[in-house]
Amino acid sequence: MIALFGGTFNPIHNGHIALAREVAAAFNLKQVDILPSYQSVHRAQPMVSTRMREQMVKLAISPYSELKLNTLELERAGPSYAIDTLKQIKQQSARQTVCWLMGVDAFNGFLNWKDAPGILQLAHLIVCTRPGSHIDHSIFRRHQLSPQQSLEQYPAGKIAFFRMQPNDCSSTRIRHQLKSPAERLSATVTGCLAKPVLEFIQQHKLYET
Repeated sequence: MIALFGGTFNPIHNGHIALAREVAAAFNLKQVDILPSYQSVHRAQPMVSTRMREQMVKLAISPYSELKLNTLELERAGPSYAIDTLKQIKQQSARQTVCWLMGVDAFNGFLNWKDAPGILQLAHLIVCTRPGSHIDHSIFRRHQLSPQQSLEQYPAGKIAFFRMQPNDCSSTRIRHQLKSPAERLSATVTGCLAKPVLEFIQQHKLYET
């Protein structure tokens, strides 16, 4: 069983890494694929190129054997729809059990995703929650995992909720601080970015303008 963790990763930070590793351990996953989107359908397109975002992911995950870079959406180009990605993965390995990792905000809007029922025919959902976050439990209620069930019992179609450890890292805040010469080496930036990622950003002057 593997999980797919999609996003713009603009830039990838230690919160992303911690979450992926927590989920891998909690659900006994063989690996978690970090899946940079080519063109997000849920947020504005990053100004940083796909190649740069791909390189930052490579640098960030290199110490962790359970994390793998998956460039499927970058290679496919166009809007990065989960259903299209899952269909490609299932064509490559039909018997592989796949989980799609998402945050609670994304889950609360899941009914607006392209072919949401089709996604559940191909994969499980692992929904990551924070203390105090609101979950819309009316969404595909009958698919939600009960305490007596586990994802391993089913090939697809279940929704599991996972309480993630608190983490204050935010790509939006990191980008904002990198724009300011006075804040580029703030505790937020240095504490939330792996050293090789920060060095790569500095080398290529990313996010400065």
